[in-house]
Amino acid sequence: MGSLLRVLLFSGAFLIGSFLLIQGTALAANGETAVEIQNVKIGIDGYFHVGRWAPIEFDVVSTATTDQTLTPQIRVADPDGHGVISRLKEFKSGGTVHVQGLFRSGKLYAPVTIEILDGEKIIAELAIRVDRNDEVRCLKQNAHLWLLDGEQPAFQAAAANMKEIQSGSIHAAPFGEYAAGIFDPRALEPVNLIVLNGDSTLSESSSLAIRDWVYRGGRLVICIGEDGEELRTSPISSWLPVLPQDEIQIRNLSGFNQWVPGSNPMRMLDTVPCAVFSLDEGQTLASDFGNALAIRSACGTGSVTMLGVRLDQRPFDNWSSRAEMAMVLADFEPSWTASATTKTSGMNAGLSPTGISDFQTQLIQALDHYDVIKRPSYWVVIAWSSVLILIIGPLDYLIVHRIIKRPQLTWITLPVWLGCVTLWSYNSAFLINNTEQQARQIEVLDVDLTTKTARGRSWMNFYSTLTRRYKIEADVKTDSTLFEDPQAAEAQADFLKTSWIERPESSYRGMYRTGGLESRKAAYHLSSDDREIEDLPVRVWSTGSAGTEWELEVDPSRFAQTRLHDPGSGRLTGSFTYHGSEELTGWFVAYGNFAYFPRTEGGESHQPLRPGDLFELKHARSNMLKGLLTGLTHSSIFHSDNRKQQTSLVNRELYNSLSRDPFPILRTLSFHEMTGGQSYTKLTNDSLDSLDLSDSLKLHRAVLFGRLKTPVTKFALNDDELTYEQQESVIRIIMPVEFELADLSAPPDPTLLKVN
Repeated sequence: MGSLLRVLLFSGAFLIGSFLLIQGTALAANGETAVEIQNVKIGIDGYFHVGRWAPIEFDVVSTATTDQTLTPQIRVADPDGHGVISRLKEFKSGGTVHVQGLFRSGKLYAPVTIEILDGEKIIAELAIRVDRNDEVRCLKQNAHLWLLDGEQPAFQAAAANMKEIQSGSIHAAPFGEYAAGIFDPRALEPVNLIVLNGDSTLSESSSLAIRDWVYRGGRLVICIGEDGEELRTSPISSWLPVLPQDEIQIRNLSGFNQWVPGSNPMRMLDTVPCAVFSLDEGQTLASDFGNALAIRSACGTGSVTMLGVRLDQRPFDNWSSRAEMAMVLADFEPSWTASATTKTSGMNAGLSPTGISDFQTQLIQALDHYDVIKRPSYWVVIAWSSVLILIIGPLDYLIVHRIIKRPQLTWITLPVWLGCVTLWSYNSAFLINNTEQQARQIEVLDVDLTTKTARGRSWMNFYSTLTRRYKIEADVKTDSTLFEDPQAAEAQADFLKTSWIERPESSYRGMYRTGGLESRKAAYHLSSDDREIEDLPVRVWSTGSAGTEWELEVDPSRFAQTRLHDPGSGRLTGSFTYHGSEELTGWFVAYGNFAYFPRTEGGESHQPLRPGDLFELKHARSNMLKGLLTGLTHSSIFHSDNRKQQTSLVNRELYNSLSRDPFPILRTLSFHEMTGGQSYTKLTNDSLDSLDLSDSLKLHRAVLFGRLKTPVTKFALNDDELTYEQQESVIRIIMPVEFELADLSAPPDPTLLKVN
């Protein structure tokens, strides 16, 4: 009994001592690194798009007694369920530190996790759920986010109307909360439209961030009214392509009725203050007695729309057609008043029978296709599986029961059959997949002669012969013949981010399928300098991929010198000289509704555009751009009984969404809306919408499109150069066109409708 009591006392003392030791250690640790994450803000007003960069802000409150270096990091999921870790700027412990950064989620419902590291140890963690959180919502890429300054009844009504048709299609967020805190142009990537007033308050940094966002394809609308002077003194005026010329009082508002199809007339006894613009400074949207009341101008690959009136004032604030006007300003057709068009039908796109519903997916399919690896189709696999069933079933029964007549031998024959099939399968897989490491690359290079900017967007896919981790590094070939200026060669390109490639689908490996972060899959890191994926895990006989985007200031004269002119007829005149040092093949010039290329003998393809070549439009052939892109042909059938009677037929090639040829994909992608958009291709263009230059062609910009021999972006795999099976690169030089108002009293231009 005494020994039992001693055992119980010893056990109790041991448990109490262990508990006190653990608590003491925990308290000591907490005393050294007590860290709390507070005031988290994700996206824009809680909204962000899957597959796009979005801002995140939070406070780190530390009461540590020692001087420690803490590193915040954001953990999200890529489309395959791997964790993706982006490390932010480190800081010293103690007090409250405000942290800002960017993240990119690859799953629609995956959580966003904030982690604070002390060395390599996680000392604080906060996971924000997206699937069950009304304050944080992840949007599909076809949903739109509008950033509105102040009360904007027209745009708020448009968003409300669209929500009645399809929930979640358009969301509006207040601009005022973010006006002073836009810390990076990429923080505006979730935004599709920004609406400001003439008296909107902007800091210098916010103005530059909006400028860069517009240069990359954003749409900016400014409503002025009587605030023209405030706009001229605002920081944003330094880069706007058009400013108001004067301010007048108008009573006749019919110009706005003519601009908005099917709108109800506005009646007002008083006058309305309205800023006016020069008619030759852009595309006039609404006018009155020789004054432009609304005008849209190109700015980089984006656009700036200047509206002479304020939409938050009478009579526009309660106009029954204010929502329709907002949709037109946002470059949409109001789908509640008309059938869905190419720009709104993408919101209601269903599943594609090919498994490809977006251009981005087709681009990935083209990247992930290797001619040297000829894997059997699913039908071949099904056929061999059927043969295996016949062997281990009827054939084995026939041998052991009918021929040998010893059924117990099936315990030997079955493993033998399975071993032979396994050995044969392994050898076949080895012969099919055991090839040298291969890679493929696709690139789009834009050179804007007006903003003096070169912007590259490149995607790379590689085939791995081993199961291992890879470091993928992206860089710009500053020794490329495209950048002969030594100063450009020494300049560092601004990398916007190097990361995984999105797939906007609900199918396998798509961003829209259910599921989030998968703990059994290895995580990998993105570098803080935006150039690298540090440790991408790839399995044997499979592929890995990466995409990158960069910007670089260039000398426009190194690419082209232009003297292009539009006399008001919509046709291009003048000339340009190409100065790039690589020849362009498959090239043409697009402007308005037409494509221009050199004259050739019947049936022959035109020569490459070589450095120093002068292209004069007066000697050029022209064709309808839509006809060139869609393979439109005309044919005539003469009737046998009457040769004077004929029937004209118009044929159009069907777009092949299963094509793996990158060049026609990039050509169609560059002018998607000009082809007819989704009605022609049957594909949405949500991920790569910023690459569509169709709107620029309407805004006094001509585009020289052609194929380069090699991409400007270079990728390295574990610091080694890649061996490419195929590299496809197109260049798009965006050239300004001087515009002249047409003389309405002059006779019509005889070449206006001439296509030759």
